[in-house]
Amino acid sequence: MFLGPINVRASKKDVQLKVKEEYNSYRDRTALLFLLFPSTLLILRSWVWAGCLPAFPVQMYQAWLLFLYTGLALRENILRVNGSDIRPWWIYHHYCAMIMALVSLTWEIKGQPDCAKKQRGVQLFLQWAMMQGVAMLLQNRYQRQRLYTRIALGKAKRMDVVWGETAGVDGQLWLLCPILFTLQGFEAYVGLLLLRTAVVGVVSEWQVIFCGVLLVLMAVGNFANTVQTLMAKSRFKAKMRRSKSKQRLN
Repeated sequence: MFLGPINVRASKKDVQLKVKEEYNSYRDRTALLFLLFPSTLLILRSWVWAGCLPAFPVQMYQAWLLFLYTGLALRENILRVNGSDIRPWWIYHHYCAMIMALVSLTWEIKGQPDCAKKQRGVQLFLQWAMMQGVAMLLQNRYQRQRLYTRIALGKAKRMDVVWGETAGVDGQLWLLCPILFTLQGFEAYVGLLLLRTAVVGVVSEWQVIFCGVLLVLMAVGNFANTVQTLMAKSRFKAKMRRSKSKQRLN
């Protein structure tokens, strides 16, 4: 939709790998911003803005999220065309996030009075974004090392990329899975909180209901894909154990 009916498949392998490396670099840069941007807003909220977020910096953050998810979705679609193994769900997830960021730009940020109550959903969303930034940094650092090992062993393609929990090993999964499940639960909680504020009449804007529904849907989709990935890993390990057992018997 953005680029038009053009061919984005690279004919040379070095160009394909350059696209992948640019995608990895983009994720590294944005992971830091994903952590720093909301943490700065929350610190300023407590120390400077007397517990009440002004509209403009929050809308700047939402505009940056729209840019971030649009860039990720574009890069991931191009990577899939060039042979990457990115699951379709993560691209759809970024479509949902793009829509939510766009809708949030039209959401009026309530000020005084009752600022703390009316901005509770915004505050929780910023806290969730900080947790997401930590998870992205862990994934980028640890799982990419494992991906290089898998490529060297012939278990992954050179165009495969790290996303979600797809490249973790046992030790990393023990660390990452609780973080991922906590993030998904917190994401659903923020969505349900937004829906609750609309139901009880604290706020009445349609954007609140829309963003609440999207957050719950994304949390459910993330949880389902995480469980599917873990089950696939478990089946693969069981298959490898059976193969090794047969080889010993032979």
